[in-house]
Amino acid sequence: MTDRQHKLHWMRDILDHLRRSQEQLPLADDLTQRYLAESMKRDLDEFRRLCDSLIGKAPPTSARAAA
Repeated sequence: MTDRQHKLHWMRDILDHLRRSQEQLPLADDLTQRYLAESMKRDLDEFRRLCDSLIGKAPPTSARAAA
């Protein structure tokens, strides 16, 4: 599997996780909703990083420092 294929597969997994989390939101209590929302934000950050790497864009300085 090439690096590009690996990233695309990872992106698909992230989208699946986001979809499952979104489906759970209406049924969740307040604490679980907060947890799901934070998890979804992390997923979106990772998805953005993968998109940037596919187009050859360097991540922002703060993202590099956190990694």
